[in-house]
Amino acid sequence: MKYLTIILTFLYLSCFSQEKIKFVTGFSGSFEKELISNKGSQLYGVLGVNAGVRLHQKKGDLEVFFSYEFSSNVLHYRHADSTAFNGDYYQNYDVYGNEIDPYNSLLRSHFLGGGIKYLFRERKKTIRPFIKIHVLTEVSTNYHNGFLLQEEYLPKNEPWGDGETFNPYYSHFYHSTPIVTRFQGGVDIMLIQNLNLNIALGYGFRVMKVKYAEWKESEDVYEKLKTIPTENISSQMLDVQIGFAYVFPRKPKP
Repeated sequence: MKYLTIILTFLYLSCFSQEKIKFVTGFSGSFEKELISNKGSQLYGVLGVNAGVRLHQKKGDLEVFFSYEFSSNVLHYRHADSTAFNGDYYQNYDVYGNEIDPYNSLLRSHFLGGGIKYLFRERKKTIRPFIKIHVLTEVSTNYHNGFLLQEEYLPKNEPWGDGETFNPYYSHFYHSTPIVTRFQGGVDIMLIQNLNLNIALGYGFRVMKVKYAEWKESEDVYEKLKTIPTENISSQMLDVQIGFAYVFPRKPKP
């Protein structure tokens, strides 16, 4: 991440030596669905904002930007005490007879990063294809040492086990997400002058750091976690994104 920041800063400053530059900002929303890794269960919703510069060239535009994102899980796991068929599908219920909703935001994280985007064709075109590379790292989360479902790494409300000697509690625990990368392709559609709609599809790669522990009722698992090393969990993701970009017009020289 340190090297990416240096590269982006260099490109950012280099742009100011050019004549045809404009400031650009954007807002986007996306979903990231795990595909072939682990058990393919992870699903995240993401909101992001970015700001940078756009360098105009003869056959395209190059953007260099910094970004902030808020990310949350969409799916979570909760143990079902009973299951019943409602006529269309099986519904899970908790011990009190309440329906268990699989959609619940538990893992919420803030990310910072940056990237490079290249738009093809002349800027006067209404529709322009683009490619984008994006790299981020987590800077804070509300779910440090939160429970995760084994092999699927979904947030969950409680560990497995009874806390007894022959059946201790056990669980994976969330530590952090040090890297998220995306390689996207899409189209940039001019809505009005300087305001564009962006639609993109691409491949994402996440690295999640987790810990695993077993403990009895009398033990403090969070003290125990302090001495347990993390392991890396890699996830292959499909990214679907939609957003808006606004290019600030240049003031004419007097």
